[in-house]
Amino acid sequence: MFSKEILIGTKISCGVNRTVDIGDLSLLNSFLWLIQPIHVDAEYAKQSFSGERNLAAPAILAVADGLVHVRGGLNELLEKHGKEIIAYVGIDGVRFTLPVLSGDTLRADVEVIEVRPTKNPVRSVLSYKNKTYNQRNGLVVEYTSRILIGEVNKQ
Repeated sequence: MFSKEILIGTKISCGVNRTVDIGDLSLLNSFLWLIQPIHVDAEYAKQSFSGERNLAAPAILAVADGLVHVRGGLNELLEKHGKEIIAYVGIDGVRFTLPVLSGDTLRADVEVIEVRPTKNPVRSVLSYKNKTYNQRNGLVVEYTSRILIGEVNKQ
């Protein structure tokens, strides 16, 4: 059974950090159509709580979750057990706690919090908690993701 292979409490080492630059702010906010003045208007943003443009929350979530899947991350842990991601099932408890500004470097700390079987004996649902921090160790976002995983080439 999969739950005996990957233990609850397993920490996932996310091997890459990501510095968000002004180009990222422009591209991600525009691509996701998050064009509120705080995200796209530098003069407006000067009067805001952060004093400058910031990355919109959905884009923060995308970057934070992307950190989970790069070198040393979740995919590598799954590969060690002959598993792969089939689909995302859900994201719960999303909490944004700090803005992400141009020049911030993000890193993710991830922990497996649940692995449960499905009706299909070669698939399971794995839940992980992601806490993503900036370069000052300030918590930027935290959430729980659930993904459907299965044995490689046995879907």
